[in-house]
Amino acid sequence: MENTENYEELKGTAKGFFQLVTSDDLYYGLFLLIVMVIAVNVIDLIFLPFRKTGKENITLNFIKLCLKVFVVVVFGMKIFTLIPGMDEFAEQILMSSSLIVVVLGFVFQEGLSNIVHGVILSLFQPFNLGDRVHVIIDGENITGYIRKIDLRHTVIENVMNASRVIVPNSKMDLCVIDNFYYDKDRFSTNFLDISITYESNLEKALQVMEEIILAHPMVQQTRKEKKITGPLNPLVRELGDSAIYLRASVTTLTVEDNFAACSDIRRALWARFNEDPELNFAYPHIHIVSDGDEGKLAEKYRGGWMTEQVKIEGTPRERR
Repeated sequence: MENTENYEELKGTAKGFFQLVTSDDLYYGLFLLIVMVIAVNVIDLIFLPFRKTGKENITLNFIKLCLKVFVVVVFGMKIFTLIPGMDEFAEQILMSSSLIVVVLGFVFQEGLSNIVHGVILSLFQPFNLGDRVHVIIDGENITGYIRKIDLRHTVIENVMNASRVIVPNSKMDLCVIDNFYYDKDRFSTNFLDISITYESNLEKALQVMEEIILAHPMVQQTRKEKKITGPLNPLVRELGDSAIYLRASVTTLTVEDNFAACSDIRRALWARFNEDPELNFAYPHIHIVSDGDEGKLAEKYRGGWMTEQVKIEGTPRERR
């Protein structure tokens, strides 16, 4: 008797599986799944030209993401209703949709907040893909490039270690954003400071500093594109205790170019100062005066700040 019941149960299972395999709904569901995958890929292809030309911004990226989510949800719900017995369950869900919305809104309120703030960021565009930004999130300073924004978060490539910082859209929307590329007409300016000795030729140092900065290709390109025609006019920033501090501005199109230009200019200044006896960088050193030859330096260094003279008393034999 028990074997007969097991046989009937196995027979019913096999029959149900056979009906499922031969059902038209199965092939229709597979067809819908293939169409869904194709539709998602087509959406990517439609927006691909904007990425290749560098014109893809966060609004287009957000629209693309919303379209893909919409396609997946619509086709997924249709495939779900093809499962036997799930059509009635779907109708019950639709009848109690208002209650479900309230429950889901309470459970996923943080996630929904990120989606809302993601929409706000996409519409008002305080930054774009590829922009260099500086933000303070939970007390931590982050400087990097915007690499991605989706429904939940924004991805920033940290310039310090090339790591990817994932920031929720709710925090990204509420923080203060310093965008280096927000204004297309903006250029990057940085101060270049050096210190020279009081024995140096001050006017010549200012002139050499201006000549080297204006001769740099990146600076020339920026001044040409931005129509900057005035002189550079390096300034005497401070008369220190044992050094003269000079400052000049270096202007380039981007902050990355500015870092590279300042490095090249410092190297050129070092080479030029080494060739000219009238120009000397200030640096810390000690003057040593021997007892047998007072007034003369045993070791003489040109220029310097934090200069200290040390007198060594007694004869060499007595100092042993």
